[in-house]
Amino acid sequence: MNYLIAVDLEGAHGVVGEPYKGLSPTLGEYRLAVENVTKEVNAAIAALYDSGASGVYVWDNHGNLDNLDFTKVDSRAKKIKPISNSIGRLDFCKEYSFAGMVLIGYHAREGRRNGVLAHTYSSADIQYYKLGGKPVGEYDIDGAIAASFGVPTVFLSSDDACAADFSENFPTAITAVTKLGKGRNEAEFLPVEEVLESIYCGVKKAVKAKISPIAPVFPTSIEVRYTRTEYAAKIFEKLSGKGLSVDYGEDAHILIGTVKNVDELRTFL
Repeated sequence: MNYLIAVDLEGAHGVVGEPYKGLSPTLGEYRLAVENVTKEVNAAIAALYDSGASGVYVWDNHGNLDNLDFTKVDSRAKKIKPISNSIGRLDFCKEYSFAGMVLIGYHAREGRRNGVLAHTYSSADIQYYKLGGKPVGEYDIDGAIAASFGVPTVFLSSDDACAADFSENFPTAITAVTKLGKGRNEAEFLPVEEVLESIYCGVKKAVKAKISPIAPVFPTSIEVRYTRTEYAAKIFEKLSGKGLSVDYGEDAHILIGTVKNVDELRTFL
């Protein structure tokens, strides 16, 4: 059994960032986030191998896709680095027979009350994504893409706001809370030992549960609100050029359309 660990940074324990800034290498907490999420990844790797996994693959999908120091990641795991964070997102699932995907360090969707460092792909450019009329986060979209390849999302670790929203759409998956969100840049931190233990035990429970993928339902409506109208216009031109069904919503910030499959969904990213 091969498993994929998808890794972001904002959901890691002990991290809240700074107002008006993303968690980039120039931010003071960036190195702390990398250090902390590495501990969480190693807890998940240990749980997977202790549960009988034959292979564990780690996909660092934050920013430039190259945040983790793999000399500090459990050497039993293998690194996956795609050429892009959006084009063909999760396409590598076709190459492996993943029994499940584990989400570590993921965060709440943009605008989520008390979601720590909440955003959806780009805090600077995007105000919300909606699929089927419902607001979604990166965990929803990545989960839908993975499911289209037959890979279930079995576990997520993040703040309590993100974990609660995730559980609504992935009710059979297991979660572990890394911190209690009090705002975008405020949280109550949980003891590190407690967080790592909950990740280890949660991942083991997820493997034992033998969770099935929740396949996305296509066609489905998509709606994205962009921060600036210029960016919306640029995306409109790109999507129209690819032959996708897209139009403006109630104002020039919003694009609406219908996606017929996972490839069209990924074109909106």
